[in-house]
Amino acid sequence: MNKQEYLAQLRAALACLPEGEIEESVAFYTEMIDDRVADGLIEEEATAQLDDPKAAARAIIADLPVVPRTVVRTKQRNRALYWTLVILGSPLWLTLLLAAGMLVLAGLLTIWCLILGLWLLAAGLLAGGPLGIGVCLWALAVGQPAYGVFELGSGLLCFGLGLFCLHGAVAASKTLMQVSRQWIAKAKAPFVKVKEEGAAAFVGKETVHES
Repeated sequence: MNKQEYLAQLRAALACLPEGEIEESVAFYTEMIDDRVADGLIEEEATAQLDDPKAAARAIIADLPVVPRTVVRTKQRNRALYWTLVILGSPLWLTLLLAAGMLVLAGLLTIWCLILGLWLLAAGLLAGGPLGIGVCLWALAVGQPAYGVFELGSGLLCFGLGLFCLHGAVAASKTLMQVSRQWIAKAKAPFVKVKEEGAAAFVGKETVHES
């Protein structure tokens, strides 16, 4: 079959997917065919080196995240069952989805509040340094050097502890940002295909075809 016939069959086999997913997959296979034609093959030879359109569509669907893949396969097998599950099951899956989202959000907010507390503690302790110096100067001015020395030492101690807390707050914030991104990525993984993963999967398929 030629290029247009191949892409038409592929598009038909992917009709159960959202339009954006279909266009992305068709564009990828269009590029694969064009590359082979540029290497000197005719369109029929180029398409013959690729998987059958239905097999290619199955591979694309299998590469989807868990939830969209399940939805697509249910839709393929029985459209009536698909819409029945969507309509009648909406109270259940919407509730579960909302609960999962709130759980992730609550966990992130709790951890970020702890980090915010550490930043506030560091700021308060750092402020103790200038405050101690100010009180020391005041004490010396009113003739109470012992009190001034005590306040200066306390202020410097607070400032040192503040630097220690500041270092910990910076390190904890960096770590938490990485953990937050990983947590969000894991929460999205069953529903959304990450672009980098999709690209890697496509590259892997092309390597198999070429070999």
